[in-house]
Amino acid sequence: MRRFSFLLICLVFQFSISQQFSSNVIVNSESLNQTNNSVFKNLKQSIIFFVDKNQWSNDNLKDYEKIKLNILITINNYEDGLFNADFEFQAFRPVLNSTYLTTIFKYVDKNIQFRFNEFDQILFSENQFQSNLSSLVAFYLNIIIGIDKNSYVYNSGEVYFNKSKNILNLANQNNSSGWSSSSSGGVLNKFWLIDNLSSTSFNEFKDFIYNYHSNGLDLMHSNQIEAKNNIMTYLSYLKPLKRRNPNSILLKILFDAKSDEINEIFLGGPEINTEELVNDLNYLSPFFSNKWNSF
Repeated sequence: MRRFSFLLICLVFQFSISQQFSSNVIVNSESLNQTNNSVFKNLKQSIIFFVDKNQWSNDNLKDYEKIKLNILITINNYEDGLFNADFEFQAFRPVLNSTYLTTIFKYVDKNIQFRFNEFDQILFSENQFQSNLSSLVAFYLNIIIGIDKNSYVYNSGEVYFNKSKNILNLANQNNSSGWSSSSSGGVLNKFWLIDNLSSTSFNEFKDFIYNYHSNGLDLMHSNQIEAKNNIMTYLSYLKPLKRRNPNSILLKILFDAKSDEINEIFLGGPEINTEELVNDLNYLSPFFSNKWNSF
């Protein structure tokens, strides 16, 4: 009996430290003419269990330290266990000495094909391809952990980016769809996302992720003017990346995640001269020019 109790305690402890995320999953099947939605409910629960049960890092995090993760799965087509769906991943981390959560990653991967039958268990191995579904979710979870870690400690996310790159390589070796360099038009896809993140040619992005959060947002509680000036400086340091790679996927995901926040930062609080900032932002992300020109 004592041995059983000890094993139970160990299992509970192992499960608790494995949780890197506080996750919320929504499966939207409204566009389908389905009378039985149980498979979609089971898909939701299986993904939540998959995210929560696996030990994605060795960190032992308190609840407030966990990465807040939203996954929206929009089912485009379903027939006999074969799905076509859009996956939207959005992740947040807390800002120092505040209740504010800042978006660190926001990305939609469209037209993902995968197989899932009701009551299937989603299996994953770092060294072997199991399924398109498990590889897809694990790929983005490791990227999110890498970006989150890099926002606290400079260049600390590389091990997780390498894990995502290994997942992509295994999927391509298995000829799984959606993982090649030419997928989705050949510019904005998983291949180029992890290629850019794991390359030293895009260090400006990783520099920005660290400085924007640790020397920008995390200073807001003590010195808003210094924090704003720092953020303005770090944004300007992205210009060489834009010149070398004008269609970089990293700049897209950055401003998709941060455009509203940057707008709010410079519209509120103590005023600073933003003329040069507006020029930089219009150069870096002209898609959001209406926001930048409102400063």
